[in-house]
Formats: sequence, structure tokens, C-alpha cells
Amino acid sequence: MNEDEGLNIDISRLFPEAVKRVEILERLKRFWPSVVGMRLSRWSTPVILGVNELTVEASNSQAVNMLSKMNGNVKRALSSMGYETDGNFSLKIVYHRKSEKNPSKRKTTVKKIETNEERVAQYMSGAPESLPEDINRAVSHLRDYLEDRRRKFNDD
Repeated sequence: MNEDEGLNIDISRLFPEAVKRVEILERLKRFWPSVVGMRLSRWSTPVILGVNELTVEASNSQAVNMLSKMNGNVKRALSSMGYETDGNFSLKIVYHRKSEKNPSKRKTTVKKIETNEERVAQYMSGAPESLPEDINRAVSHLRDYLEDRRRKFNDD
């Protein structure tokens, strides 16, 4: 292998059980209404399928109560999809309020950062020669900016 070929990692061969759980979880999400019913599927969604545990997010207390009684349905659905559950399987239900449709967006302001080119050149001259020039310039600008911020903070 050389640099041009790169490193190819086959995740499915390294972690076959994890890949299988991800595939089963995706299938479970698609068929969730048939597992828990249309009404309950609007208020809940499976989010994590771990080793012997399924985590489901529910958006209201009614959904939490109803899901807590559906452990058997969920186990049967997972078994039919190829997920093996044993006696220690648990259905973990977490309350998760769905976000609002129009969340308030904070406006971000971009401040112009001014640097002292003499100090930047001074910082660049003290850097190791093996450091590429563009990285040296970026680090020197950052250092100048942070030093300036520290001076302003100490003056206040």
C-alpha cells in the first residue's frame, strides 16, 4: 500500500453486529406505525438500538405511558427483523419535546478582526522552519489576535 491508494476501512467487516443493528433500526423506523399504531407513531420514534436495549423518544406523557405497555410488540417486531432479544431486553423511553416549528434564530454578527502586521511578522520569524508558511501566517495572526484580546481584557 502507498500514499496514493489511501486507507480503506470496511466498517461492516470490523463491526458487523453494529452495522446489523443500524440496518434493523432503520427498518424499524420505517415500519414504526405498524408496530405501535398510527396515532402513537406520530408522538414517538425509535432512535437508538443498542445491545439488548431500544431507546425511543416520545413527545408527550401519553406516548410514554402507552409505549411502556408495548414491550412485547416491540420485541416481536425486532425479532421478525432479525434482532435477537434475550430476557434482559429493555425498552427505554425518553421524553423529548419536539422543537417549535419556527424557532427564533439569533442573528450572528461578523466582526472585522484587525491585526498588527509587524507583530505577525515577528511571530512568524520565531516559528520553526519546518512549519509551512500559510500555517505559520495563520497561527501568527491567531496569536496576535489573542494577545490583543488579552491586553484589552486586562485593561478593563
